Amino acid sequence: MKSIGIRIAKILAGIAGAVIGIALLVFAGFYAASLWRESLPPGRNGEPGQYLQADGLDLHYKQWGPQSGPAILLIPGAMAWSETWAPIAERLGNDGFRVIAPDLPPFGYSERPSSGDYSRQAQARRILAFADAAGLKQFVLLGHSFGGGATVEAALTQPDRISGLVLLDVALGLGRPPAEPPLALLFSAPGLREAIIAATFTNPLMIGKGLRDFVADDDAVATPERIAVYSRPLDVKGTSHAIADWFVTGLFGNEENSRAFKAENYRGFEKPALLIWGKEDSVTPLAQGEEIASLLPKAQLSVLDGVNHIPQIEAPEKTASLIAAFMTSLPVTDTNGAASNP
Repeated sequence: MKSIGIRIAKILAGIAGAVIGIALLVFAGFYAASLWRESLPPGRNGEPGQYLQADGLDLHYKQWGPQSGPAILLIPGAMAWSETWAPIAERLGNDGFRVIAPDLPPFGYSERPSSGDYSRQAQARRILAFADAAGLKQFVLLGHSFGGGATVEAALTQPDRISGLVLLDVALGLGRPPAEPPLALLFSAPGLREAIIAATFTNPLMIGKGLRDFVADDDAVATPERIAVYSRPLDVKGTSHAIADWFVTGLFGNEENSRAFKAENYRGFEKPALLIWGKEDSVTPLAQGEEIASLLPKAQLSVLDGVNHIPQIEAPEKTASLIAAFMTSLPVTDTNGAASNP
């Protein structure tokens, strides 16, 4: 009987070993593919386009609308970059607003910091440095999803510069204790963590699935053309390494010392705020938007039916209309985004 048990244990151990071995081979394959694919230098020596030097980094950005229009700065969520704002940015630009969308590292074509620090405080510093480089004295600041943490942090850091705050389905985790990263032990091993990221976040085959998981109408929104837009910056050198850093210091970083972590800081923010939320949001449920709106003294909450987590691509016309109306309600600004009397 004992010998049978030992034999079964050996068989199970062999099966487990084989499964682990196959998994490691799969991860190694995706990592090798990422090293081959990620060949474009980050910054202005790589993708052609517009760049500003801010916080010691070459930050890629796109701009729509007249230079003299009231300024609105768009901060994207995870795996998004400046071009993914096009569905609402083009409309807002045509409405006469100066719309500026930087690629916030580690996403898009911008340079990545050697420190690997993607905490809210570090990202907020980059946002404000970009605004300085763009010559913005006062502006509306808009953030989406995970980018909302850095957006709110920037607004709370220099509130006098912010004429209005727009939050789209933001992920703030208000007052919630930091969570241990999944597979934390594996993410402490150089090379292995990049392999895990290459098989998931930066795997071109997973971009479509990730997009479909975040929208309500898969067929209408997660089109091959849109998936291709989200996938384009995956060719930038060091992307899997940078996103592995972000996974630890950003997505699962301890933000308890950030301004955006504490509810009482929201109550002291006296600038107008617009929250736009998908009623069907499965990532940051509507209750979270209602909580944030209740904390901000001058907030209005607009809920979009039939929308999940990305209103700017699920309902671009409605989202742009809400933002345009909000912008129009604010004091007039000069060509540098500096406030003047209406």
